[in-house]
Amino acid sequence: MPFDGAFICEGALGWVARDNSKPGRTGPETWLVHANARWSEDHIESTAEDVIAELQAAFMQLGAPAAAQASAHRWRYADVAPASLPGYCWNPALGLGACGDWLHGGKVEGAWLSGHKLAKAILL
Repeated sequence: MPFDGAFICEGALGWVARDNSKPGRTGPETWLVHANARWSEDHIESTAEDVIAELQAAFMQLGAPAAAQASAHRWRYADVAPASLPGYCWNPALGLGACGDWLHGGKVEGAWLSGHKLAKAILL
């Protein structure tokens, strides 16, 4: 795959990341594939085997090879949707702001995006 991570904005997938590209990690190529919140809600009671089959097929449509090994885990309460807009809180009169995953989708990517948006607002 020609990238290390990507938000996927269609179909079942929401986020994919090459785990072995993260700092300090070595070993064989390993991918973490997240379904989007809507797909996850619609398939919360699906078997792990069905989830793996559907998400692997969606990932392969992006050009990924078939996985040699796969597992699935349901994080029932790990996502907040929809993300609050604008994804951060900023009161310029007080010089007080807040950011975090809880304001931008509930994942580590949301935490980063929330902090980035708050920083931009502060600098304006």
